[in-house]
This record gives sequence, structure tokens and C-alpha cells, in this order.
Amino acid sequence: MLVSLVRAALVAEGLLIAGLAAGLSARGWSLPAAIAAPVALALGVRLAIVCFSMAVAHLARSPRELAEQLGPGGTLALVLGEWRAMLANNLFYLPLENLALPADPPRGRPAGVAVLVVHGYFSNRGILRGVVRSLATRGARPVYTFNFRGLFRPIEDLAEQLAGEVDLIVRPGGATSVVLVAHSMGGLVARAYLARHGTGSVARLVTIASPHHGTRLAKLGLGANARQMREDSDFLATLRRREGAAGPACPVTSVYSVHDNLVSPQATSRLPWARNVALRGVGHVDILLDARLHAIVADEARAAGVAFGA
Repeated sequence: MLVSLVRAALVAEGLLIAGLAAGLSARGWSLPAAIAAPVALALGVRLAIVCFSMAVAHLARSPRELAEQLGPGGTLALVLGEWRAMLANNLFYLPLENLALPADPPRGRPAGVAVLVVHGYFSNRGILRGVVRSLATRGARPVYTFNFRGLFRPIEDLAEQLAGEVDLIVRPGGATSVVLVAHSMGGLVARAYLARHGTGSVARLVTIASPHHGTRLAKLGLGANARQMREDSDFLATLRRREGAAGPACPVTSVYSVHDNLVSPQATSRLPWARNVALRGVGHVDILLDARLHAIVADEARAAGVAFGA
């Protein structure tokens, strides 16, 4: 469904750009200028969205150490990096997910410890390209992905979908367990799965930029799952009670950015019973393309027993 929506939106945007270009050309603009102006407008709108989210996140930011603060150059790099990641996501990763990522290996084959990478809110497996490719480059195998069904379903329902995927991978004759690597809302889905089904099939959980205690911008989101990501949601309170003071029985690492533009205050990604790793200078989508994150994910997978070949 998401692929169809994104493709339809891009087609509509293309038609609008073509119409504006034709109108400008009819008014005497040169053809290159007539095309460049509406294209620049479309790119500028996306840049404005990034700037808006950065401004909101900055106003709601967590306290930062002096070493975590960015100067003008670092701030510009942060904004442009997130803009670049947003463009790649909007124009390639989401609408062309099967080109962005190859097909998964068959599920159910003997595999030892596998990796299952989980996407987040209003997204699909295409956004995970950077993480999956980095694992493949390092020789990690097998690595699986999947798409949630239902863009705005409650997180509990998405957790059951995750349970079904885990069961397809971890079974007699298949993988012995999985390392869950989950971005954004996917981290909450993974926690809900562990709270309901336990850690019998999960060797380790790595969350990336996940709003573990909610995020201010969830108030602007659509659907039941967005409401559940609000800071005062009943879902989050219930999840904390079910996990208890010690958290899940498997090791958990939460990687986040102190400059995240969608999850704020950024310390909401920290968990009292997890290993918390803070990065700086990357946004919510750009973090998935960051070499520091890739190294952390690979180290966590290796520590959990995932096989790495040549």
C-alpha cells in the first residue's frame, strides 16, 4: 500500500512540475529555467520540512554536553545530511524498495543466528538499505527484512506480525535465533513483541532512533500507532509495566542521535536497562546511512553469534 501511495504522489508531483514548467515556458522562460524552477520548488519544500522538524526538535531538545553541541558548519551538515537522506528515501528507497534492496534469502534454512531488520512508522524495508548493505558488505548472513501490513495499525498488531516473521526464520531446521535490528517505531514493536512472546527466539535487540518514551512530534502523526508514540500514551505505560525494572532477558542496545529531528527530547531513546549509545550530527533518517551506526550494528550482531564470512 505504501509503495502505491508514494508512487502515486510522485506521479502527481511530476505532473504538477510539468504543468508549471509548461506555464513558465509559455510566459517566455527558457526551457531549462522553466523546468529548473518547479524542480527547485519541490526540493525546497522537502528542505523546509527538514528545517521545520529540526526547529521543533531543537526547541524540545534534551540537555547536551558541550562536546555534543554543533556550530554553524555542523548544523548545516546536519540539515543537508537529513535532506539528502529524505530525498533518497522519498525518491528511491520507498517507491522502489525491490531495487533498493535485493530479495531476502529463503526463510527456514539452517542458519545459526540470523539478523532481522525492522522498519518504522510510515515506511517499508527500502529505508533499511544502508544497514542491510553494510551487513552484506561485511559478510553477515543471513539478513532478513519484511514489510508491516497496515500503515497505521496499533503497535500490538504489528508486534504479532513481527512474531510471525520470527517464527518463519527460527524453527526446526532453520535459524537458532535472531538479532532484531529495529529503526524508530520498529524498536517499540520489537519491545512489544519481547514483552508478549519472551526472548526464546531472540539473541539480541538493537534499536535505532526509537522513541522509547514517546516523542513530541507524534502529536502530528496519523493512526493508532502514532498516538501510541505520544509521551503520555497508555501503550508506553503498559509496555514499561510488562517489561519490569530489569527489561527483557536478552541484551538490548539503543543507538540514537542527540540531534534527532523526529524523536525529541532525544533522551527519550535511552532505556535504563539497556546499553545506550549516543551519536551526534545525524538526523532521524540519515542515521541509517551513518558508518558509525553500521559498525555498531555489525559488532552487536557478531557478539550475538551471527556468522560473518569473506
